[in-house]
Amino acid sequence: MKNLITAIERTGQQLFDRAFLKVFLLGMLTTVGAILISYLISNELMKEVPLYSSDWQWWQDIVNSMVGWIYTSAFFFFVFMFFAPISTIFISIFLDDIVDCVENKHYPGNKAGKRLGITHLAFLALRIMFFIILLNLLVLPLYVFLFWMPIIPLAIFYLLNGYLLGWGYYEMVAVRHLGIKEAGIRRKSSRGVILVAGVIMTLLFMVPIVQFTVPILGVALICHLFHLGKEEEV
Repeated sequence: MKNLITAIERTGQQLFDRAFLKVFLLGMLTTVGAILISYLISNELMKEVPLYSSDWQWWQDIVNSMVGWIYTSAFFFFVFMFFAPISTIFISIFLDDIVDCVENKHYPGNKAGKRLGITHLAFLALRIMFFIILLNLLVLPLYVFLFWMPIIPLAIFYLLNGYLLGWGYYEMVAVRHLGIKEAGIRRKSSRGVILVAGVIMTLLFMVPIVQFTVPILGVALICHLFHLGKEEEV
């Protein structure tokens, strides 16, 4: 846990670095823009559903009020639930900038020899998104079945997503230095602290507004954990 505390302190020291602020603004704008465009497109597609439109005014009023409310609520519920993978996709475009910023300041002698590039980072981010959405949908029946014991669904949710976020972010950072296989081996050697870091990210992703900063802070935090773990092995 000493490494985690050090990583949190060092991440906090760089909150207002130019690279962090730049990625925050660009990532927030692209994420919000994508969600808004998705909402508008899906809203238009809803109008093509049979019985959605009708010449009967009374029916149209019912549809517009009830179906529209249900659709909007469901859309933003799923956006809230899966904001972590959605925002990770867009922040991944700028991940190299964040890692470079952290390594230039704290680990100048151990910088990555390569930048992954948008294509590689987008692939890794899409993989995180796929597993987060898939596994959360698979355990959804557990959330429903155990709703009367809320602490259990909450524990499942935070542990599952904490593991997935820790794993995904660690690999996005580690593959700049190592291959995928080697990154996986190194992650297993410090899986406990990475899981805790992932749970912290999951908790912050549930906080409105703050959630926009989590991908940036998460990348920086995991970057520190990677280097601190590497230093311990030397």
